[in-house]
Amino acid sequence: MELQSVWGWQPALYLFLGGMGAGAFIMAAILYLKDGERHGKIVCASMWAATISLVVGLLLLLLELVTPLRGLLMWQSFSHFTSWMTYGAWGAFGAIVVFGVSALLATSQVNAWIAGRFVSFEAREHSIRKALAIVGAALGAFVAFYTGMLLMSSGSVPFWDTLLLPMLFTVSAFDTGVALVEVIAAALAKKEELAAEAKHFMERCVVVLVAVEAVVLAAFLGSALLADASIATGAAAAASASMFVSGQLAGWFWGLVVVVGLVAPFCMALRGLLSKKSAAAISEDAAPAKAGVDALALSGAVGALIGGCALRFLVLAAGVHADVVAETIFKMIN
Repeated sequence: MELQSVWGWQPALYLFLGGMGAGAFIMAAILYLKDGERHGKIVCASMWAATISLVVGLLLLLLELVTPLRGLLMWQSFSHFTSWMTYGAWGAFGAIVVFGVSALLATSQVNAWIAGRFVSFEAREHSIRKALAIVGAALGAFVAFYTGMLLMSSGSVPFWDTLLLPMLFTVSAFDTGVALVEVIAAALAKKEELAAEAKHFMERCVVVLVAVEAVVLAAFLGSALLADASIATGAAAAASASMFVSGQLAGWFWGLVVVVGLVAPFCMALRGLLSKKSAAAISEDAAPAKAGVDALALSGAVGALIGGCALRFLVLAAGVHADVVAETIFKMIN
């Protein structure tokens, strides 16, 4: 069976970058709300990474259009507020604004410049950044969910036409977002260590998110495999899911998505939680860890990013269109 070729690599990367950026901002917002001063550089870098990821992802999506420049006008033309495209456009726009402003205020030089010109800013800084973190986290959750709704609402592809898809992409977005923050924390290890309690919190998030993602992924593929093959839509959905389990995409799915993207991060995070070193480090007044970069933990985070990206590419590639017209004609003749 031929792979889907209507949607190219740009939308697949948007689905990954947009979701990962949304998840990274949520994780950065949580770290700021927990202890913004201790994790200042990690929060700042993560918010910038989230903003850049979402902007680049949207630009890639615009490049998929026949006339990309016309796509830049979508904020003016999308006014039909019963369409998911409208909600997605404005949600992404709002997220870029909030993510960007949050990243700017998290940058010490910008923060100092504003404080030097507006006397009242220093007293209200935490309240402003706290409000932006909460609003940004909500917008991030919406953007993560919308990456799945974009495919679900596209029509004519039964494999995508299920609420389990946006649920899967949402959980995966949170998972890859945490992984991106872990990679950033490792990159900044010499400048600012991640506090033991925050490291422990992210490891718990990874364990929970991977477990939930595995369950949703199994339900997503299982529902497609068990679809009624006697009708065109059911047959197309089953054919798409079969590509994952035992077909031409099976090697990529089991290798990159399952082993690299789910099993490895889960094992590395569980290792961190169960290690005596992690348990001893967690206390009420936990100090920043002085150890170097944990190579195994970092490999788990990188694996999560690889698996999350591969998942989007494979879901797009397996989007088999149902031949509803042929089925209707056949029923009319018979």
